Amino acid sequence: MQTGKTIAVDSKSSESCTGLDPRVEFMIGASLHEDYAETDFVHSIVGRIFAKVEGDAEEKEAGCVKASLVQFGEAMDHGITTEGLGDGVDGNIAEYWELLFDLDSGYWKEEIRDEYEALGCDLLIIDCIEVHPKLRGRGIGRSVVDRTIDIFGAGCGLVACRPWPLQFTPAYTRDRKALKRLRAPSVGRDDAIRKLRAYWSRLGFWPLGESGIYLLSMTQRGSSEAPKTRETFAAPRSGLTSRRVC
Repeated sequence: MQTGKTIAVDSKSSESCTGLDPRVEFMIGASLHEDYAETDFVHSIVGRIFAKVEGDAEEKEAGCVKASLVQFGEAMDHGITTEGLGDGVDGNIAEYWELLFDLDSGYWKEEIRDEYEALGCDLLIIDCIEVHPKLRGRGIGRSVVDRTIDIFGAGCGLVACRPWPLQFTPAYTRDRKALKRLRAPSVGRDDAIRKLRAYWSRLGFWPLGESGIYLLSMTQRGSSEAPKTRETFAAPRSGLTSRRVC
């Protein structure tokens, strides 16, 4: 059994969102059964973005953000074993578990803890963000990311994402109508990936070596300084392939 809660908040940027009056409505689901399972500590978050376009009296849907709140610390507090966490969650999330956490203790790997000064063991993953073509470049995306982290990242040690352009994901490459509706910039895959990674870097995220994952420390949030080192803690991967989108 699932229950959903909707949270509506303003998502404003003093620099670029003037006149758009943007906001985002979040929906998050949670199980109500008494016997906890591993998946009960993985919460899918969907945020619908709304804004008023110049000349329109009424606001219109302007995009969406999708995220996952993974309560690793809470799971262990409820008796979920580290083996259960590694095997019982979604395969893509399990990859974060393997790269960031000590599989024996269930806490951040020592090098991750030292590098990013991570405290709480919960992890917020920004899965995907999409803004209507007419409203891109107006600061809405950044504002939505900031508000998503404000609301759902408070108890987390890290926020993570895997920057990957939507137009190069199977969901869009196999659907011409969706790809046309996306109206992505006409650039090659590698250039698109580099630009997107640069965008997330400007938001304060730093690459985890060559893993394709970018991390933001909640204790270092707002600092312009990089983590202590930029060495990889994950096995290097060739090319720019990835499974998650962001």
